[in-house]
Amino acid sequence: METKVQTNEVKTFDGGMTPEQIAQLKEKHRKVVRVDVVDGEETHVGYFKRPDFATIKAVTKLSKTDEVEAGRVLFKNCWLGGSQWLEQDAVLFMKVQEQLGKMLNGCMGSLKNL
Repeated sequence: METKVQTNEVKTFDGGMTPEQIAQLKEKHRKVVRVDVVDGEETHVGYFKRPDFATIKAVTKLSKTDEVEAGRVLFKNCWLGGSQWLEQDAVLFMKVQEQLGKMLNGCMGSLKNL
């Protein structure tokens, strides 16, 4: 189900996700990210969970030969809901990939000599 919210000529496509559904996703998956992609007067919203080890392994292996297919695997395995156009429109899809890459590298770590 695709939901459109229209305000001042800007249309938001979020797949009809409610705050309650988002809260349930956060409870189930611990970490959930929202990706917004603006395309002219449209904003497309997608919700994604962090990848598991199997997904990271598949993405790493595929990225050596086919980066787009690796992005598809990451998208499909982390997708929780939102605008269907994020997967169907190649330009929107590529922008999502950019943001999902940030998710993979979004943690900070430190090393201390003891």
